[in-house]
Amino acid sequence: MRRLAVCLVLLSLVCLPARAISVADEVRTADTARVLATVRSDTHRIASLLSDQLHYGHADGRMQTKNEFIAAVRTSQMKYEAYDYLEREVAPVSDDVAIMTGRAKLKVSINGRRLEFVIQFLAVWRREHGAWHLFAYQSAQLGEPVRK
Repeated sequence: MRRLAVCLVLLSLVCLPARAISVADEVRTADTARVLATVRSDTHRIASLLSDQLHYGHADGRMQTKNEFIAAVRTSQMKYEAYDYLEREVAPVSDDVAIMTGRAKLKVSINGRRLEFVIQFLAVWRREHGAWHLFAYQSAQLGEPVRK
């Protein structure tokens, strides 16, 4: 009888579906990887997390494509020193699209000039070829930057 009970427990573990990770959790994981890669200037990793059709709008109004954003990070024209979330919400639109909103405190160096500021942002993530990619991003600066 005991052997039957053990077999039933093992069978139920094998037959039960694995706990599904939510779209929101998947997107948060991809976004965390993007932020870490950006702070580390890991352009190879950044490239794997950005859509080829990326539209990246900076808080100062500049728009960049994927290649332009990666080139700016590679040349240290734009260096992210810290990217700390104050708020981050993910709203799945479908199984393959999610919208992320929130606020973050950034420390950046742009052409050698160091700034600290808070942004509010809207990011669109899209699953492409089975992986999450940042498809569109727009931020707005809240208040005046602090020059360091």
